[in-house]
Amino acid sequence: MFVTIRIISRFTLILLILALTYHAQTAEDVHSKVRSAIEERRYADALNNLTSLEKNNPDIFALNNYDYLLARTYEKAGNVAAAMARYQAVIKRNAVLKEYALFHMASITRSSGNLVLERTYLEEIIAFHPGSLLADAARNRLARSLFESGNYVLARGSFESLSSGAVPRKTAGAGADLARENRLYLARCLLLSGDLKAARENFVGLIKSLANPAQPDDFALAAVKELDKLDLPGDDRKVPALSDHEHLQRASIYQFNRDFADARLHYEAIINEHPASGIAPDAMFQTGRGYAQESNFHEAIIWFERAVEQFPHHEVSKDSLLQGAAAYARVGKLRESVKRYHDYIDKYPEDERVDRAYLNIIDVLRDEGEEIEAQKWAVKVQEVFRGKLPAAQALFAEARIMIARNKWDDALNALDKLKAMPELGGANVPGGTSKPEIAFLRAFVLEQKRDFAAAVSAYLDIPDGRADYYGSRATERLRILSEDSQAKDVVDKTSVLIRHSTSYSTDREVERKNVQSLLRLTADPKQRTALLDSLRRSYSALPAYRKLPQFKLLDTGRREIRRKDETPQRNQRRALADELIFLGLYDEGAPEYDVSLPATSAGPNDLAYTKAVLYNRGDKAYKSVTFAEPLWRNVPADYQIELIPRDMGELLYPAPYADAFDKYAIARNIDPRFLLSLVRQESRYQPDIKSYAAARGLMQFISTTADKIASELGRANFKQDELYDPSTAILFGSQYTANLFKLFPNQPAAVAASYNGGEDNMNRWMKRSKSLAVDRYVPEIAFSQSKDYVYKVMANYRVYQMLYDERLASKASF
Repeated sequence: MFVTIRIISRFTLILLILALTYHAQTAEDVHSKVRSAIEERRYADALNNLTSLEKNNPDIFALNNYDYLLARTYEKAGNVAAAMARYQAVIKRNAVLKEYALFHMASITRSSGNLVLERTYLEEIIAFHPGSLLADAARNRLARSLFESGNYVLARGSFESLSSGAVPRKTAGAGADLARENRLYLARCLLLSGDLKAARENFVGLIKSLANPAQPDDFALAAVKELDKLDLPGDDRKVPALSDHEHLQRASIYQFNRDFADARLHYEAIINEHPASGIAPDAMFQTGRGYAQESNFHEAIIWFERAVEQFPHHEVSKDSLLQGAAAYARVGKLRESVKRYHDYIDKYPEDERVDRAYLNIIDVLRDEGEEIEAQKWAVKVQEVFRGKLPAAQALFAEARIMIARNKWDDALNALDKLKAMPELGGANVPGGTSKPEIAFLRAFVLEQKRDFAAAVSAYLDIPDGRADYYGSRATERLRILSEDSQAKDVVDKTSVLIRHSTSYSTDREVERKNVQSLLRLTADPKQRTALLDSLRRSYSALPAYRKLPQFKLLDTGRREIRRKDETPQRNQRRALADELIFLGLYDEGAPEYDVSLPATSAGPNDLAYTKAVLYNRGDKAYKSVTFAEPLWRNVPADYQIELIPRDMGELLYPAPYADAFDKYAIARNIDPRFLLSLVRQESRYQPDIKSYAAARGLMQFISTTADKIASELGRANFKQDELYDPSTAILFGSQYTANLFKLFPNQPAAVAASYNGGEDNMNRWMKRSKSLAVDRYVPEIAFSQSKDYVYKVMANYRVYQMLYDERLASKASF
């Protein structure tokens, strides 16, 4: 009995202490804890602190708009019902953030399917907050809500009003020009309300008004689909009777947007209905090309062969012969492929692309396992193109063959010859190489020959910086050598010699190079700390390294906890900005801050820097990169990564959409930092971008890949435009990348190459290298774009790993 009483007394005492501890916390303490919890995505902790603050100090809670922050946090945590209740409270008390609460309520009700209630909230924004940044978005969304409700007459009026008034040129996440999107909606309203003539005029207008006819956008594609339905209602597998050029126009729009099946319908109509047309040969070639882009190479061969046979003297015959040879190789008919490349050489010996036929034969022979024959052909190509770029490409192929066969002396001989050549092709030609790649491969071959002294010296001669792939690889090889029992003595002796040289030098540039070399030779944390301190001192004495972009972050947002009602600011936009930034809601606060300021001169100044930081915190990372990247072009390329100021590092390598990466990437065992490395290269973090290859969104998915991933995810009604939503893009990117890692386990460079050039190609390149070692298969990547892509993604990944942990929290050690 006494024991029980004693336990109860202790429990009561603990509760009392906890209560006193809480009450001892100031509002400032709670505010700091909430901000930290949200930044670290500990939403449960943030919610607990906010609800406790409301319970214990309701006046401060309301005066400081914590109810709006609570609503946003509930929404992030997925508790939509609780979020709605809090947004309602903000609206009811007519708070300064009321317009934002209304917009969130509209979004939530839309997602629940209640379009009538959505329009109620949107109409209130338009009526009572006409100067709001949200007003235009509300007008555009209201028109779409009417359309989705089937009220085409009212929707038509709304879209006509939008077309006649001033509207923003871009809509966040929509991926294209807002005026064109509204015109498409207007055309569909006209169509669905029975005004077919006016609808057709608007659909045709969308096609004719393309900013770049060679890159037709999503709205041109939608317009063509609608025109096809209008011209042949009820049968979407046939095409209407059109002129040859009308067919070509529609086919080209479909083909660019990778809708190959519908493109073929129009190409085949040209071939069958306009056989005498001058564009019939091109239609035949494009049909084959579409099949090839779908990886249906068997069908592609049929069309390429047909074009060669029917139009032997037309320009498409050359294209078809070359493409047909490549297609034969892709279906395993390697002898047929070689024969057609030889046919091309015989028929077009002076053609500007004949070098591709010569060089491709080397690759086909290698794919067939005929390494010796491939090497002999490479020698012949060097003779044919002596003194020209193809000779260097052929010599590089010979060097790779020797590396794959472990013929180190022959490989070194070929690389030494390449080293002396003035033109290597670089990232401009397929199968090209570069000075850094040749330097690295020479060092790698020396390492394989066990000539460690020469290898260490050669690796150290390759500069290493944040964008230097082979510099990074050289540093990694040096670390590997430092742990090799046979090479360690050489590395240690090299370090001693460098330190000795440094101690006798008074030249700060020599000192800098030596210290950076020593940093590459050790992984010991204490030694690295001392070396980095020494390097800072060297940098401070060298103008090129000393003059870094430096700015002051201006004061933004309200600083103090409000304890009584205050007179509202005259500048409504600035008042909103202050509240939103005070609450840490930068996604909404940064645009408000931006528009609240008077126009200033453009350029890198403290204000521009402050905006970049705020936008970065608000997941608009493309704005931060746009600000930071030009400033760092004048900084030496080998600037030590660890010494880049953190603020600049995070602007150059931002980590937006952390919640989505947390939710989708980590769940699939994918490092979010690797995905961000892809995003940086694919879209520069711009969610609404569409490429020249019709790839959409942050992670630049083409339609065929997106449809496949949508099927895996069970998204039956998936539409390509959904890829402009960052969360969807990250989900699809996580799923696709996880699939690639299953094919290439623990091989991020191979996954990056597959992401850009396709997994089948990566398998071919890896097979040619006869190795799973990254330093042997990356040089085999034949597509210049894909190899350059791997360089950049892997360089990005290295910096991301240094800046952030696996959950995208900033590393304190940087």
